[in-house]
Amino acid sequence: MKPIISGSGIRGIFGVSLTVADVVEFASAFGILAGRGSVVIGRDTRRSGPAVEAAVTAGLMSVGCDPVLLGIVPTPTVQLEAMRDGIRGGIAITSSHNPGEWNALKLIGADGIFLRSEGRDRLMELLDGDMQHAHYRTAGIPRELSGSVERHIEGILSLPWLVREGRPLKAVLDVTGGAAASFASMLMERLGVNYTVINPDMTPSGDFPRVAEPTVESLNGLSRAVIDEKADLGFAFDPDGDRLALVDENGRIIGEDYTVALALDFILSVRPGPAVVNLSTSRLAEDAAAKHGCRLYRSPVGEVNVVEEMEKCGAITGGEGNGGVIDMAFHAGRDSGVAMACAVSFLRDNPGSSIGSWADSYPSYTMFKKKLPLKTGFEPLRSLLHEKYGPADDVRDGLWYYRNGGWMHIRPSGTEPVVRFIAENRDNSYIEEDFRIFLEAMESVCVE
Repeated sequence: MKPIISGSGIRGIFGVSLTVADVVEFASAFGILAGRGSVVIGRDTRRSGPAVEAAVTAGLMSVGCDPVLLGIVPTPTVQLEAMRDGIRGGIAITSSHNPGEWNALKLIGADGIFLRSEGRDRLMELLDGDMQHAHYRTAGIPRELSGSVERHIEGILSLPWLVREGRPLKAVLDVTGGAAASFASMLMERLGVNYTVINPDMTPSGDFPRVAEPTVESLNGLSRAVIDEKADLGFAFDPDGDRLALVDENGRIIGEDYTVALALDFILSVRPGPAVVNLSTSRLAEDAAAKHGCRLYRSPVGEVNVVEEMEKCGAITGGEGNGGVIDMAFHAGRDSGVAMACAVSFLRDNPGSSIGSWADSYPSYTMFKKKLPLKTGFEPLRSLLHEKYGPADDVRDGLWYYRNGGWMHIRPSGTEPVVRFIAENRDNSYIEEDFRIFLEAMESVCVE
C-alpha cells in the first residue's frame, strides 16, 4: 500500500501505507524545498508520533535543515511558529481526524500556510528526482524550543474583538486525548472560564478515547458531561486541535458547522466585511454573513484553498464547516483557540443569551454526509454524474450544485480513498432524490 499524498501533505496507516522510509524521503524533499535553515516540528499524541518525529528529524538533517522540536502542540501552533523570523517552514505530525493507527505530515510554508500549489508541484518533482543530501560538515543539527503554546495563547488574547471580562462561564473540554489538552486548559484559565476536562489521554493501546472526529455521533460523552456539570457549553476537539465542535448548555450537540457560523456572526458584528467558507460548509455561514450585510464566498475544500480565496477577495474572516475558524488578522490557519475565544466572547457580549438560543435563531437545515470507496478514480464518475444531474454550478472541487433551500457536493476525498456525497437542505426530498441518483451512478461505475 502507498501513502495518500494531497495538498495537506502525506498520510497513511503507520507501518502499512506510511513507513519510516516514506517519512524520511518526504521530509527530505520538504527540507530541500524549504531551503537550509530552521524548520519547526510539532506533533499530536499518536503512539507512532515519536517514531515519525525521529524520521522527520533525520530527513530534514540529511539535507542540511536544522529541526526545531516543539513537542506535542496543536497544528495552528506549528503554523504560528513557522512564521517566526529565521524559520523556513514547519511540519505538523498528525493525521487529524483519522483513527490512531494513522499518521501524517502536514507541510507548512514560512508564511504559516499549508503548501500552495506551486510548492506542492515542486515537492512532487523533488520526490521523483535525485535529491542532493548534505555531507558531514553541512548536516543539520536539531534543537528543542519551549513556550510555543504560551505564545499562541498570547496572540489569541491580543485579538481586538476578544471580550475578556463579563459573566462567569463554565465549559467542558473534550480533548480526545489529543494535542489540544494543555492548550485548551491554559486558554480557559487565561480567559477566566471555569472548566472540566474529559477524555484527557490516549488509551494504553494507542487509540483515541472516542472517535477522533468531533461529529454529532461521537460526542455523547461530552453532552452528558455538560448536563452533569451544569456548564454553559462544551468544546470538542480533533486530535491536532485545529477544529472545534460545540455542545450547548442543554447538552445538545449542535456540531461543527455552528462553530463557523457563530464565529462569523460574532466577528462580523464588530468587524464587517467579506468572508469565505468552503463548498461543503453549511448555509448557516451564509445566514450569519447576511445577518450583518456581508458577502460570503466559497472555495474548494481544504484550508489552503480557503486562505487563497480569502486573499483573493480581501476577507479577514473565514473557515471550514468542519469546525475550523480562520482570522487572518491573527494568522492564516484554522484555529480552535480562535473559535473558543469567539464562543466565550459571544456569551459575554450577550449576557442574556446562550449557545442554544443563538442556534435556535437560525433556520433548521438537514445535513447528510456519506462516503463510499471508489477504486476507479473520479473522472468516470464525474462524467456519469454530469449526465444525470446536468451541468454543475461549481466544478473547482468535484461537482457542486445549488438546490432550492440548499446545495449538494460530490467530491473525491483528499485524505481517504473515497468519494464524498454531502448535501444540505431544508427539504429532505431534495437530498433523498439526489442521493438516489448518486447511488445509481456509483453502481454503474463499479459494474463497469
